[in-house]
Amino acid sequence: MKTKIHFFITLAFTLFIVYACTNSDFLNVKPNSTILTPSTLEDVQKLLNHNINLCSGLAVMSSDEYVVNEQDWNVATAIERNAYVWAKDLYEGTRGILDWDRPFRAVFYANNALAVLQTLEPREAEQVMYDDLKGQALFKRAFASYELIRNFCKPYEEASAETDLGIPIRKEPAIDRLVQRSNLADSYQFVLDDLKRAAQLLGPRLGSNLFRPNDAATHALLARIYLDMGRYAEAELHADSTLLLYDRLIDYNTVSTTSATPFPNTHDELIFNAMTVGLYSFTTSGSLPRRYRMSEDLMDSYVANDLRLQLYFVSDNEGRYIMKRGYYGTGLYPFTGLAVDEIYLVKAECLARSGKEEQAVEVLLALLDKRYVSGKTPSANDILDDKTVLEVVLEERRKELVWRGLRWQDIKRYNREGYNITLTRSLGGQTYTLPANDPRFVFPIPDDEIEYSGITQNDR
Repeated sequence: MKTKIHFFITLAFTLFIVYACTNSDFLNVKPNSTILTPSTLEDVQKLLNHNINLCSGLAVMSSDEYVVNEQDWNVATAIERNAYVWAKDLYEGTRGILDWDRPFRAVFYANNALAVLQTLEPREAEQVMYDDLKGQALFKRAFASYELIRNFCKPYEEASAETDLGIPIRKEPAIDRLVQRSNLADSYQFVLDDLKRAAQLLGPRLGSNLFRPNDAATHALLARIYLDMGRYAEAELHADSTLLLYDRLIDYNTVSTTSATPFPNTHDELIFNAMTVGLYSFTTSGSLPRRYRMSEDLMDSYVANDLRLQLYFVSDNEGRYIMKRGYYGTGLYPFTGLAVDEIYLVKAECLARSGKEEQAVEVLLALLDKRYVSGKTPSANDILDDKTVLEVVLEERRKELVWRGLRWQDIKRYNREGYNITLTRSLGGQTYTLPANDPRFVFPIPDDEIEYSGITQNDR
């Protein structure tokens, strides 16, 4: 059996050429040829032109956005079946779990890029490119590290963050050094520090290559992370910084409601592109037809004039709904990147939580005005309807950001704050339950990683 160290040694020597997106000699070195060391800024960019599908599909499969029947559940893969019912033995011995491996692969790339940059002395004409590359590497290391934190660690609580387990923090490309898990506070701080450094180096959103991060992306990710941590003042600050740099919203009245692919993969709201790992084709793949159906309580939350009902979903002949291609155009797997609509909702939530309810409603309505049939946007009184502003904002967050890998983390943070959300599934006459704050909200670290590195396993 190939061990994890052999895997990473192979990756190091070939520079992950299997995943190369270029025909350059640098990334297409044959295994038996002399290994080339990246030595130019162009080489560094090639190292960073990877890691598109690196986010966890487990978070999508475990959330309450969809249902499957017993017949279809039985033909899914073991991991998909187990994620659906929150089984303690999630992997059933499966090796090479991409939800864990892909983010660490991205960290490896980023650390290699940073190591090469340290050896280079850019000429004056190269300084802008040098800074941009360093910012890209720091951002991608932070994005991948946070992806690991939010799936394989407990929700952040300040009182216990210094004793709760975080992730193995890797700051250098060395593959032969075992790294144990840091505490959760240090893990978050590592990510925040990288992003704040990246924000000083990256330039504006330009062109259509949104797999390269930009200055707005750093603040958008900081806003997402601070919201996750419950640090709402900082989340609002970075939401404001994001929108100051880039704030374009699509008017959904201009988007085709009949197309199975209503959104292009370079549309105006996107800030940074990422998708889930290309592994769970039964559940999370964008190919049609789909075997799952969207949950009824979610679908019942949309009203007739809400264009998201027609743009996000398609109905079968029995009145049930499935996802269309999704928010990221032709991407086969759920979009998990950063976009302007999420930042509007972060800002609205932070305002509501700080008691600035009128401002929160104003921000929310600015978003909904682009989501409803022209002239049919509900008024403030309509959307409140005896609900608190915060309740409405959180409901709209669920409706707007559906199938984007955020719902699972949202449930975790809501339960940390006392919402006591219990998830249930009915399957073959049996009911499966996941109580609030259950250890199974944290995914187990893959068995082969435990065997290789000996890091501490999560309770399950």
